[in-house]
Amino acid sequence: MVFYYSIRGGPCRNANSHIILDGNKDIICYVGRDKHENEFLIKYGWPGDIWFHVDSLSSAHVYFRIKNLHSNTRIPVDGIPIDDLPTDTIYDMMQICKNNSIAGSKLASCKMVYTPHSNLKKTFEMDSGTVTYHNTKLCRYGRCDKDRPRIKELEKQKSEDITIDFYEEFQQHERHMVTRKKHERKQGTTSSAAATAIYDPVMEDLKHLKHKSKRQGDELSGIDAALEEMGFAKSIATPNTTLDDDGHHGDGDDDDDSRSRDPLWMQEDKRRRMETSNPYLIFLCERGYPLDQAKQTLETHPKKLAALKALFFSCAEDKGMDSSSTGGDVDKEELKSARQEEKEVLQAIFGEDDPNVQFQEGDESNLDSVFPITIYEPPDRYELPPPLLMEVYASNTNYPLHGPPVLAVKGGGLSEAILNKLTHLLVKEAMTRAEEEAGDPQIFNLIQFVGEQVEALVEEESVELKKQEEERRAEQAKAAKEAAVEKAKKEGPSQTVFHNDAERRAYALGIVAAGAALAAESGNAGAGSMLPKAKKEEKHYDTGVSDKSLIEDMFG
Repeated sequence: MVFYYSIRGGPCRNANSHIILDGNKDIICYVGRDKHENEFLIKYGWPGDIWFHVDSLSSAHVYFRIKNLHSNTRIPVDGIPIDDLPTDTIYDMMQICKNNSIAGSKLASCKMVYTPHSNLKKTFEMDSGTVTYHNTKLCRYGRCDKDRPRIKELEKQKSEDITIDFYEEFQQHERHMVTRKKHERKQGTTSSAAATAIYDPVMEDLKHLKHKSKRQGDELSGIDAALEEMGFAKSIATPNTTLDDDGHHGDGDDDDDSRSRDPLWMQEDKRRRMETSNPYLIFLCERGYPLDQAKQTLETHPKKLAALKALFFSCAEDKGMDSSSTGGDVDKEELKSARQEEKEVLQAIFGEDDPNVQFQEGDESNLDSVFPITIYEPPDRYELPPPLLMEVYASNTNYPLHGPPVLAVKGGGLSEAILNKLTHLLVKEAMTRAEEEAGDPQIFNLIQFVGEQVEALVEEESVELKKQEEERRAEQAKAAKEAAVEKAKKEGPSQTVFHNDAERRAYALGIVAAGAALAAESGNAGAGSMLPKAKKEEKHYDTGVSDKSLIEDMFG
């Protein structure tokens, strides 16, 4: 059962926006009844939805959605940026969320959080209704004070719906988005098409963050440079600064290159486009092949797919496998029938609504296709990368009767080095399966194989990065320690340097023992003779303020 509320709309907070939301005509506000229903809402939410919750407390999941997307002509978008939500809309959503929290409803005021639905992160080990975020930069926070009169008005307008089909609504919306994208591609990139383009809330908010950072200073502007020259150190990291595994800001390079603050996949993409403008070279490098190797292959295979095929089977030769077994004469009708059957199975498994799934149109026996690796979840350090895709090129091969198809992996925020490793593992697996299970369909199994291997490679990278960070910190600690020793040597012998607490305690005990021996010696000399003696030279033991406090603590 889903609860619906009628909330207020208003003009968007963006001064340049012409959109004015009517609460009754344009907005849907819906709430899950319990944690199990919240789980369905998390799973089947739309990309343009805005999710509200009481921060750090248990509460209902409250969703904001633009109404009648499929037929509404009043609002020409599928959502609006999170910072453009009308003030009254945010106020009402927060009141509903707070009132539907057992702990929050008892408080006079509590902190609220809201973020795009596509920013919610759900993993298998989490309990029902529990989520976290892909990127905390896309979260917005606010304070909600108890407003009894407004809550009563909202509760009077509450309605229920027990017949809603979450899955069907989700599928209908996905079909609508795919249809619109196809229509826009046919129309071409025009100003009108851009104005009605499907709204991606995550990318839109990241774009706003980058614009905001540039307006306020991004370490490269004249303001920041001038302040630094005047002696003001940089203390605030920009939104584009990358974080290490422990969540700390990276030091960056000394050359003020803005690319150093981007994740590695962005840096490599910029480097590729600076090194070459050849689209074929960029195509091959994006799939993990080194630039020099790609250049050399294109000299003998000037066509893009021919070069990709040559590189793919050269990986097999590197593994000591015989790629010549992939050729040979085959029955054309048998090959066509086998491919058509496998294509029908893959279309049934992956469906046609996922925009990342692509099948070659026209010939039903053409197996050239693209599939997303859905079980792969990129780490936060990759910062919202493009989806990880496996491409299948079977046209110029005898797959599945003899040998594997040509395969390629791209995207996912993976570096060229990891993509290269993954490609070599994929080639070996594909060749082995083609030899041991000749004639059997293998594409689905290879998709699963890529998902398993990429998780292992990313975990291996995470361990290596953590190790490098520990080594870096150890080097910094060692350098700081050596600098302290050198500083102590320069300041003179009166300064005692202790490397640990045990040395400090031993030094203090030695000072006390020396003082006691001196006192005993003076006492014995006075008792043995009444004659005046020459005054002995006094010895001073300077243990410093810290040593004095230590002695007082130990013997005071």
